[in-house]
Amino acid sequence: MARPRVAIAELSHETNAFARTRVDLAFAERCGIVRGAEVIVRHRDTATVIAGFIDAAQEAALELVPLLAVWITPAGPVTRTAYETLVGEVVHGLQAAAPIDGVLLSLHGAMVAEHALDADGELLRRVRSAVGPHVPVIAVLDLHANVSPLMVEQADILIGYHTYPHLDQRERGHQAGHLLARLLQGAIRPTAALVKPPMLPTSQRMTTDQPPMRTLMERAAELERDRRVLDVTVAGGFPPADVPEAGSSVLVTTDDDPALARQLAEELAALAWELRHGFLGGVATWEEAAQAIRSIRRGPLVLVDIADNPWSGGPGDSVELLRFLLREGVRPAALALVRDPDVVDYCFAAGTGATVEVLLGGKTDDLHGPPLQVRGRVRLLADGRYVNAGPMHAGVTVDLGRTVVLHVAGIDVLVTERAESPIDLNVFRAHGIEPTEQRVVALKGKGHFRAAFEPIAERIVLVEGPGITGSDLRRLPFRNIRRPIWPLDPL
Repeated sequence: MARPRVAIAELSHETNAFARTRVDLAFAERCGIVRGAEVIVRHRDTATVIAGFIDAAQEAALELVPLLAVWITPAGPVTRTAYETLVGEVVHGLQAAAPIDGVLLSLHGAMVAEHALDADGELLRRVRSAVGPHVPVIAVLDLHANVSPLMVEQADILIGYHTYPHLDQRERGHQAGHLLARLLQGAIRPTAALVKPPMLPTSQRMTTDQPPMRTLMERAAELERDRRVLDVTVAGGFPPADVPEAGSSVLVTTDDDPALARQLAEELAALAWELRHGFLGGVATWEEAAQAIRSIRRGPLVLVDIADNPWSGGPGDSVELLRFLLREGVRPAALALVRDPDVVDYCFAAGTGATVEVLLGGKTDDLHGPPLQVRGRVRLLADGRYVNAGPMHAGVTVDLGRTVVLHVAGIDVLVTERAESPIDLNVFRAHGIEPTEQRVVALKGKGHFRAAFEPIAERIVLVEGPGITGSDLRRLPFRNIRRPIWPLDPL
């Protein structure tokens, strides 16, 4: 008996509508598009959704047909050409591989294209059109997805991550693969209910090991113990996508019991609304951060600027952290990162050991603070490639582009060609810096850093410089979100 043939693909992008950088095809290519059999080779031993698909296929005797995989660094909207090219490649791949028995997709759920606000929903619609109404389609979504009715309508099952930082990606891929196998056997009949409370929380207090998100996830896990329930997804949403679907979602999928799905989704959405104020706060002032640094014993204190988080669409070129550390005279310290290709060019031309004077950062836009004139020594020149040790994205190769370690007044600054959020200790160790020996480790991020850096930190402090990825939504000129919505409007 032939094994069921299951197509797999990943097309993941979290879009910040206020970011100046558009995702064209060249941008996507720089992020690393993998095609065909190489999809399985690259992902097999990684902490990723696709690795979970591979695990489930081996256990359930599914034949995988890999099409395409690309995780695009968060930025502005995807251009029409890039979207049509990449989605077209997935659709054409499905058509060329026909007949296909099932489809597994790794998406984000907050992708926006220039011509499609609900870009993930449109992608699913095209996949459904390509394979027909009877071929099962299951997609795994990020915890920060803006889940839309179109997404729910076009997929048989949507499964969201249960953790933030996202440590369960492989587990969720594995779950998706096994549910697909059960669908192919005719053992289940998924019925889903989506409820979206009028909430637009930011994510600095959305980590799932602390309330309020922990409370919601614990309740979701309790509901999943009911054998009639196939999955309970709580998505916090991604406000800067600026789409009507932006915000929190509760999606319950049951086995042929739509009334139960609706009941449980409404119950969990009501709990989310009750707990909404717990998502606010969690950010220190710069003066409070200075006091915290003075009070630490050995360190490191992990200092995180949430307003220029590359994994939320920030350009990564704010120098507010460096400006602060220099003003406070903090040393030793290490900072990841400042994206500045011009300074990288200059330092590579100057060579290792050279002392340089450069105007650093603040060049992408006028939203993340001005540049900073610095004098420093070029300690290291590198290709910027390293492999994450984990736990998040363990085994995944990161490419920062050419990278300089610029030593400025006792502070090692990673200056890079590409912007990525530093979520792994190897961002420093691969560049000759030991993070545990620093008084302060300064990062651009919001929550993912915690998986690797929390265990080594004496203390963690979040601050908010100028930028488009922070907690103050009043900075953002929304045009498309539904109104009224909390916390922007009184409800």
